[in-house]
Amino acid sequence: MKKIYFLLTILLGLSLGLKAQQNFEFSYNGTVFTDTVKIDVASTGGEEVSLDFIHFKNISADTIYVRVYRQDIYLNPTASLFMCFDGECVIDTIPQNVVALVPNVEYTSFDLMYTYTSDVTSTARIHLVDTLNLQPIQSFVVQYRNPDAALPKPIKSNVLSLEAYPNPAANSATINYSLPSNYRQITLVLRNMIGEELKTVQLSSSSKGKQTINTYDLPNGVYFYSIIGDGKTIATKKLIVKH
Repeated sequence: MKKIYFLLTILLGLSLGLKAQQNFEFSYNGTVFTDTVKIDVASTGGEEVSLDFIHFKNISADTIYVRVYRQDIYLNPTASLFMCFDGECVIDTIPQNVVALVPNVEYTSFDLMYTYTSDVTSTARIHLVDTLNLQPIQSFVVQYRNPDAALPKPIKSNVLSLEAYPNPAANSATINYSLPSNYRQITLVLRNMIGEELKTVQLSSSSKGKQTINTYDLPNGVYFYSIIGDGKTIATKKLIVKH
């Protein structure tokens, strides 16, 4: 009974706290948003990964300690959503991580990892809550959707694909790619869990090819490789390094 009462108290507090005083400023890709951030995704038939960094900025005069609560409003049945702190992703909806938000300093070590295989929209609300009583302080909605999903899809002469083998990789991995149209400039970027670019390779302007990258110098762990065409991320996949 105590546990049920505790959860009811949290949910009641969440509903009452959505209109609470604005103590934080949220931004995504350098753009400040108020209540909702929409993140574009596009399925190519295989597992896709969207790694998105959302920054918190304390605009009050005092340091505020918070925990982060993920409330899944509706998740695409093929999708999973994880919260990550300093590169460590957790499945818990209310992890134990305590974040100290110093006045006027951006907290840049939080990100969301969204994996999916279809274009069905997913929506979740992210709450910053008090560390002691879990009462909400402020929140925002994140929505993953394909803005072109409802539009008629043109017939394409080739299909977008992006795969690495072997995966897991020990000393090296070969990235095979095939793009639906030609790009003037194509770049392969390998990032770690906190979004740092570790390797960048300029590829030929052909819409189809392969590129081998060395992984012997990387610690065991999860990485993400992206194909970027003319400055726009076309697709991102997960690469596991295991020596």
